[in-house]
Amino acid sequence: MPVYEFKCECGEIIEELVRMDTKKITCPKCQKSATKILSPCTFSLKGGGWFADGYSSTKK
Repeated sequence: MPVYEFKCECGEIIEELVRMDTKKITCPKCQKSATKILSPCTFSLKGGGWFADGYSSTKK
């Protein structure tokens, strides 16, 4: 199960480990409904890798 972020009407942002099809959860702060939000991804490529090693182009 993935971790998703939810935002409540009270402004609270909650991270929760839930099923993918979960749309809303209950806010632990105010007990109102919190909806799923789209948050930025923290994935980044660092170091050498396929592009720096020349796999992305043909060698001459």
